[in-house]
Amino acid sequence: MIDILLDQIYTIIKSKEVREKHLAGQAMKPFLWGAFCASFEDDMDKGDDCLLQRKRKNRYINSLVVLIMFFLLVARPHYAEASNTGWDAALTNIDQLYDNFTALELANKQDKQQIQVLRKQNNDKLKEINSKVQLIDKVKLDKLKTEADQTQKKYAPILAEYTDLGKKATEARKRKDRKSALLYDLKRNRIKGAVNTARQEIKLKKDALTAAKKQAAAKAKIVKDALLPVQTLKKQITAENKKITDFNKNKNEVNKRYKAAVKEGDAVKAAAELKRIVDDANQIHALQKKIFEWEGNIRSTIHVADAKLSK
Repeated sequence: MIDILLDQIYTIIKSKEVREKHLAGQAMKPFLWGAFCASFEDDMDKGDDCLLQRKRKNRYINSLVVLIMFFLLVARPHYAEASNTGWDAALTNIDQLYDNFTALELANKQDKQQIQVLRKQNNDKLKEINSKVQLIDKVKLDKLKTEADQTQKKYAPILAEYTDLGKKATEARKRKDRKSALLYDLKRNRIKGAVNTARQEIKLKKDALTAAKKQAAAKAKIVKDALLPVQTLKKQITAENKKITDFNKNKNEVNKRYKAAVKEGDAVKAAAELKRIVDDANQIHALQKKIFEWEGNIRSTIHVADAKLSK
């Protein structure tokens, strides 16, 4: 019974709290047992009374239990203090890291909202400018096109007649019908002056439309060239957004490990994982600052292009 009791007490010594001191506990067990046995055998030699032996035996057991429990409570192993010191330091670190993480999460959320607002403004303005580019000199171009089409339609009959007379004259010559060929040439030459005038007028209208189109295209090119940096900036933003997505994916994995460590009561591991989360949040914060700056550059570029559009 006593040996079982000692084994149970020794098991306590080998528990998580005093695990690293098990060698000292092993050395303690035979010492305590020897001291107890020597005292017990000494009392056994003093009399054969069974009742007295039983009482003294119980007294020794109680004394032994009190002694060892006192030792466990008072003589705390130095390594336990060191372990608690590390755990306490990790806990303090977690407290600081959590405050940092909370602040970063709020800042990143606000930055994201600001980016979204600015991006929508930029996209709306960019859409507006592109629409305006399509409308450059549109009224003038529509007018010139209408005039060109009307002129073409106006002279279409005489031009068709002139062309038809020429074909008929050619066919008559092939048949060696000189009389018919002569008549067709006479009719054709009779309207030749009017046809040339019509063609000249049509050409002038078309040339005016072509020149206006080139002028409008040149104006549009100035605006489009001014907007070229926008595409470069958007590509850079897309690349940074991909990095943020990767950081968020990684943060989810680290967060799982952090929660597992908290569940296990492992403050040291929890602090390490939380630090990784904070580091990722810092990276996201830096990337979002860069993205916001680039969105600002896009806004400035759009304003420059809009100013050129107004000229």
